Amino acid sequence: RKIHGIYGTTKAYCTRVGEGPFPTELERDVPGSIGEHLGVVGAEWGTTTGRSRRVGWLDIPQMKYSTLINGFTSLNLTKLDVLTGLAEVKIGRAYKHEGKILNTMPSCLKTMSEIEVIYETMPGWSEDISKARNFEDLPVNAQRYVLRVQELLGVPIRWIGCGANRLDMIDRGEGWDLASKEDGEQ
Repeated sequence: RKIHGIYGTTKAYCTRVGEGPFPTELERDVPGSIGEHLGVVGAEWGTTTGRSRRVGWLDIPQMKYSTLINGFTSLNLTKLDVLTGLAEVKIGRAYKHEGKILNTMPSCLKTMSEIEVIYETMPGWSEDISKARNFEDLPVNAQRYVLRVQELLGVPIRWIGCGANRLDMIDRGEGWDLASKEDGEQ
């Protein structure tokens, strides 16, 4: 086997540009809203166009699909710091369509535009996490968020972005990679 590990990168929340269904989307234009918070604190503007990106809660069915088709062995969860200051954070953990639970992303855009998101709500945190360099340095509620995302996806989160600086990163080490476990490493 030539590839040892396959690393996926995702934000701690979702963003999107352009048209189309965005199940976990939050209203960004309302002053004081969570959508405004994610957009402003996360600096979510298009690099080329300068237009504001659409923002929303993390979408687990979408991430599960990405994990499935890419075979990620570990994840880099970026921009966890953007969630700081929110009283509670939500995770879109499943979809519901016509009364049926969908645990994966539908292949039809029409269905995607009609789904209802099933959310899991967790307590937020207010502590500055930009200086955290170890998982244990994170506030307990931030740790719980990361662990819950990891549990829902079934893929270890090795790296955690906790600030705007390139070095504001937690690396949990090589043991947080399914490729290491497949090779018999502990």
